[in-house]
Amino acid sequence: MRAILIAAGIVLGLANLDAVAQTDLQRAQNLATCLAGRYPNLCKRQWLSADELGKVEISERRENLKTCLVGRYPNLCNRSKLTSDELQQVIAAEKRENLKTCLVGRYKNLCKKQLLTQEELKQVLAAERAENLKTCLAGRYLNLCDRSLLTAEQLTQAQAAESRSAQTRREYAAKAPPVRTRRFGNSGCESGHWVQSVSGNGEIVQLEDGSIWQVDAVDAIDTMLWLPTTEVVVCDGKLINTDDNESVDAIRIR
Repeated sequence: MRAILIAAGIVLGLANLDAVAQTDLQRAQNLATCLAGRYPNLCKRQWLSADELGKVEISERRENLKTCLVGRYPNLCNRSKLTSDELQQVIAAEKRENLKTCLVGRYKNLCKKQLLTQEELKQVLAAERAENLKTCLAGRYLNLCDRSLLTAEQLTQAQAAESRSAQTRREYAAKAPPVRTRRFGNSGCESGHWVQSVSGNGEIVQLEDGSIWQVDAVDAIDTMLWLPTTEVVVCDGKLINTDDNESVDAIRIR
């Protein structure tokens, strides 16, 4: 009986040592996560010493400032962690990025016009008119064409383009030819595609041929801005926006 108790004690002792070792490993992994500064929600602060907490706070402020200074992700920027000087830099960065978005002319809902100067606003309105005219003259996207922005001459041109597009669709439907795409050498890329719809905050893209693609979450911030007018080249595991020369990782799910 005594031998059995001794053996049991040894086993329990080894188990306790193993548990302590595992806890030490977890604490080390947690400290590494915390010191990265990019994942405050994953950091278990209750496991940190006072000295470690100080270092983690510095890391988080540094990484937060990097995110803020990009200017494109105001919702991810924690302004409470910024100094007054840093805040001014961030505001300037956000204005610059907003102006870039606005000057594209295609993302009116994403353009914060209240951040623009009067001169910038004039440039943006001109860009929006130019992009709207392109859409209208394509003749294929009647619902996306804002006719109120067209001159009388442009409206006539748009109506003619719509008539030509409608005639082309009728002829195509009558002949019902097989769908063809151009291939670029042996690269496995296909052109001739365009975006039918974008959903799921940019993570789901449907093309005109009915194929559905799941976009990598990291790239969804780009595809959520893609419009039905966007022409796309499909490559192995990638969708390439030929309008903006953007490439995103994607997997065909249907």
